[in-house]
Amino acid sequence: MNVDSLSDTTYRQQAKEQLDKLLDNVNHLLDNGKFPVKRTQIYGLREIARQQPREVKKFANHQRERTRRKKENRPYQAEIEFWTLVANLCSNSTSDWSVNKEGRSHLPEELRDKNIPKHRPGMTHEEQRDRNERMEQQRERLAHWENEHIPAFFERFCTHALYRLGLAENS
Repeated sequence: MNVDSLSDTTYRQQAKEQLDKLLDNVNHLLDNGKFPVKRTQIYGLREIARQQPREVKKFANHQRERTRRKKENRPYQAEIEFWTLVANLCSNSTSDWSVNKEGRSHLPEELRDKNIPKHRPGMTHEEQRDRNERMEQQRERLAHWENEHIPAFFERFCTHALYRLGLAENS
């Protein structure tokens, strides 16, 4: 499936679903229904996603740690949760959805994890070479996927975040 089709379907749905779920979970931590991050931070996230898509997770982790150093009190916990979600949406094997997981589901059958043999003692050089080649092809495809799809997903995510921030400001 191409990036435009996913942007209009899966990415729009996941951006809304993931952000709304987070906001429902952290609502009790926020003063007067405020949004967990500032508008400028959302614009920054969108720019990083557009310019350096594979740096979004690093950016989110940096923002989370910076926030964590502020104070360990309730108002900042919602912001920490926001940046944790952003990092997990890039790639996280424990979350229910991420751009990386979506990419893995679109890999050709021979490059899926279940079809790449695990390293084991006694593998022949040919088996090791085949395994390494498939792993490298998988890495390359996923890197290409993330470069194309992270900007598309976070465009939807940031748009929905700005919408929800506007609602919070006007309530």
